[in-house]
Amino acid sequence: MKVAFVIFNQMTALDFIGIYDSLTRLRSMGLMPELNWDICAYTQSVVDQKS
Repeated sequence: MKVAFVIFNQMTALDFIGIYDSLTRLRSMGLMPELNWDICAYTQSVVDQKS
């Protein structure tokens, strides 16, 4: 299975890490050894949310 993580401007690190950690553990724990992923964006640079 192939998964694409789409990142975008104003996204917080927690928005990304929350789902990334959960899904990538499926492979590292041997539950889905065929799992592969890419990190994608609509723009060349992505700026995180500022407080």
